[in-house]
Amino acid sequence: MNLSNFRDLHDVYPVIKKNLLFRSDAPLQFKKEDWDELYQLNIRTIIDFRSELEIKEDGYICDDRFVHYNWCCLMPETGIDDFYFPRLVTKASTKEEIIQLSSFIRNGYKVIPFQNKAFLNVFQLMEETDGAILFHCGSGKDRTGIFSALILTLFGCDLDTIYKDYLISNESVQKHLMPILYKSDYTKEVKETLYYVCSVHSELLESTFDAILNRYSSMDEYFEKEYNINKELLKRKYCINENATDSKINPDTTI
Repeated sequence: MNLSNFRDLHDVYPVIKKNLLFRSDAPLQFKKEDWDELYQLNIRTIIDFRSELEIKEDGYICDDRFVHYNWCCLMPETGIDDFYFPRLVTKASTKEEIIQLSSFIRNGYKVIPFQNKAFLNVFQLMEETDGAILFHCGSGKDRTGIFSALILTLFGCDLDTIYKDYLISNESVQKHLMPILYKSDYTKEVKETLYYVCSVHSELLESTFDAILNRYSSMDEYFEKEYNINKELLKRKYCINENATDSKINPDTTI
């Protein structure tokens, strides 16, 4: 399948049932056989977390066998309205300028988890739909990584597994971004800086959990008050064991 950052959350955390929740990068180069493979995995709904501008620049036509939603999880009202900063980088950009250009990504990790209409829509869809769901953004690492971490947390996944899954996205960055950077005529410093800011880092996801637990006493309270989640229903639908434990992340957890 023509995806570089695709996985079944069951393979990440086997408590989650197989072939129900998938994460990936955007299916930009898909052919019929790729769509066929998604369909064979029981995927019936595809959710695109990207902005209208991103979709305009790098769109795809979804196979009509799938229900497709463009639920942008960026939040313009908070100043987080675009995660695709490389378009702003030039050969004249300095290391400091690139880091500054990418600063909204770091801020996004602290903002996106709250009152996010896209996330609310997906949680509601999880309660209502029977087929499998695939959610993605551009590279499937930041926005998708945050939402994947929230789902894993909801179903009681341990922190080590959550971070391991999150950081796997760097394999895609290494495989697909680095060849492009090596062929570019950017300076060595610009290439190294771009590689760093386009990768995911533990401290980014830590900032998400820190922001949540600075506002709520527990992750369970967060899920209940932010998204009114019917946790017991979701456990019955998505977990092999309906008695999956509550979130292991709390204000006293060392992240």
